[in-house]
Amino acid sequence: MSLNLFQVSVIIPVYNVGHFVEEAVKSALTQSEVAEVILVDDGSKDNSLSVCQRLSREYERVKLFTHEGGKNLGVCQSRNLGIRMAKHKFIAFLDADDWYFPARFAKDKVLFSNPAVMAVFSVWAIHYPNGREEVFGFSDNFFEKLNSKSIKEIYCYIMTHDIILGHTNANTFRKSVFEQVGYFDDRLKLHEDTELWSRIARVCLFHPAEFSRPVSVARRHDKNTIIQRSKKSKLLFLWVWLDNIGLENLMDCELRNLVYLYARAQSNGIKSNLSRRLLFKVYMTFLIPIRNIFTRWFYKSQMKVN
Repeated sequence: MSLNLFQVSVIIPVYNVGHFVEEAVKSALTQSEVAEVILVDDGSKDNSLSVCQRLSREYERVKLFTHEGGKNLGVCQSRNLGIRMAKHKFIAFLDADDWYFPARFAKDKVLFSNPAVMAVFSVWAIHYPNGREEVFGFSDNFFEKLNSKSIKEIYCYIMTHDIILGHTNANTFRKSVFEQVGYFDDRLKLHEDTELWSRIARVCLFHPAEFSRPVSVARRHDKNTIIQRSKKSKLLFLWVWLDNIGLENLMDCELRNLVYLYARAQSNGIKSNLSRRLLFKVYMTFLIPIRNIFTRWFYKSQMKVN
């Protein structure tokens, strides 16, 4: 693929962020690789829709969509609508209260010149209310560390080390990945990106892109959905993940990762550091040897809850 043919559709779900969305859109438009910015207003109650309408009039590359009847259907259905409406072969996401740094796609472009590359990830930054920025993300090249490009071997390495493969704003995909693996699961209000990345990593290699600097910024503020994380949301994430993979298809590294994440979810709410670590160790000690039995019990018990 010629580097000049690398054209990205950037999908921005919008809900009650009228004071942020223009900055997000402009940060995407400054990227030469961005062929279109797809705004999906998710039934906003503030001035977000009018801001999006103005941006779509001012910039030819900005396209605006809404759900039927102007309904609020959530971030998953908004991103999924954006994917379906995208006209270009490469997909990236940007939350409406965040922004891209310059040269966001510089290394992605080079990697995607290889037609076998389906997904790439980079490091990102978090911007705190006091102005401080901190870089986040896994920054080891596991291809070099493992001396392998086996999908199964690298996926199990990711599971074993509980690696989060990039922030939503810092990953780029071929559109065909979603046709192969599926879309964001709208049963999840949180952790929906992690769940989808895990499904993608089962069948496609995530290629490391930019580690020397962050490619995007996630803004922390009092309306971030991330502050709603709870034991319940984490257990729902695990159940949806299992449901999408299928119990009969689980690998041992996935069973172990499930026990690890379950133990973390059960112990993280404990304030005492000593008690939290002790409970986590107890869960791991007793559940790892019976991980097959536990997984089936967990799936059936959570099915009743959900």
